[in-house]
Amino acid sequence: MNVLILDEEFPHPLNTGKRIRTFNLFSRLALRHRLTYLAYGDRGSDAYQAIHDAGLNTLAVARSPRPKRGAGLYLRLMPNLFSAQPYSVSSHWTNAYEDTLARELATTDYDLVVCEWTPYAQFMRGRPDVKTLVVAHNIEYQIWQRYVENETQFVVKKYMAMQAGRMRRFEENTFKSVAAATAVSNADAEVIRSINPDLPVEVVDNGVDLEYFRDYGQPTADDAPGLVFTGSMDWRPNQDSVEYFVREILPLVRRTHPDIKTVLVGRNPPARILELGNHEGVTVTGTVDDVRPYIKRASLFIVPLRIGGGSRLKILEAMAMKKPVVSTSVGAEGLDVTDGRELLLADRPEDFAKQIDVLLSDAATAHQLGEAGRSLVERRYGWDALSTKLEQFMQRLVADR
Repeated sequence: MNVLILDEEFPHPLNTGKRIRTFNLFSRLALRHRLTYLAYGDRGSDAYQAIHDAGLNTLAVARSPRPKRGAGLYLRLMPNLFSAQPYSVSSHWTNAYEDTLARELATTDYDLVVCEWTPYAQFMRGRPDVKTLVVAHNIEYQIWQRYVENETQFVVKKYMAMQAGRMRRFEENTFKSVAAATAVSNADAEVIRSINPDLPVEVVDNGVDLEYFRDYGQPTADDAPGLVFTGSMDWRPNQDSVEYFVREILPLVRRTHPDIKTVLVGRNPPARILELGNHEGVTVTGTVDDVRPYIKRASLFIVPLRIGGGSRLKILEAMAMKKPVVSTSVGAEGLDVTDGRELLLADRPEDFAKQIDVLLSDAATAHQLGEAGRSLVERRYGWDALSTKLEQFMQRLVADR
């Protein structure tokens, strides 16, 4: 197959869930097919080179840095108030990207164009002669709806509700116009099918590198009992997650485990997340080269997510290392897990704290969960099997003229 992939960035370094998924799937497909990756980036960057070295052709579109906070961000948001497009879609449009795509489609005959994130389907509108597959890492409007549910400031809540409505309309229009879609969970696939029952939709789960995250060893006598969370701290759902944990759950945990340590691992934490490190027993690491030592040293892996969609690479990585997991229901969405068998679930602060206490107090149960989690990822979530599933779906689409 000759495939063009549209994305916001070159997926490297492998320090976010989306990058990990995208790189692992397409680097395997590049061994057998011709893949071209079109993304914002710099031809001289390490990320550009990493994708090229993985066997993909690379097309970089230069872009000025976008402000993510302060007055610059508000100046960018203002025009969107009068747009029909959600900000997370319109903010990714540039004429340079559109022009590069137009030239590429005019000069190269592609079997399939893959929009590696739903907002990038905007570039394929008006091109019905090109078969387009959208990768739905999440049902994006559901994330915005959860922002609304958890927001307390009136003005912010209204803005998020507006964005949720716009995103829902964008996704509905997208799934009614493309040739096919993939989802990362059955629940997300059902949402897409409810929008367009005739659309071919394949569930390609998120996965884990089973060798890289093989049992890295258990905590030693020198490792104090502790909790660990991993996730990109520049993603709002993760920010909400750790703030919720430190402010509402951790005080309850400390009643029975006053010396408990909590380590929050992830890149680019903003100031308010760094300030969580001022709480007793809490460490905010910022960017790290390797999350495995932090997971290894912890007694438990926590996933107190309240906002999000898709399925969770962080849980799969912890399970691959035989680490017992306590998660919210939202945190484990999309995974084929059973409460009490591969992990423990809790959605209220007092219940989350209780589940942590259970595992800190019962080493046998913690060990049993860890073993069951590793067994699950070995059966279901290896990248080789998942990339083959994606490849076969793409081949069926190409063959269906």
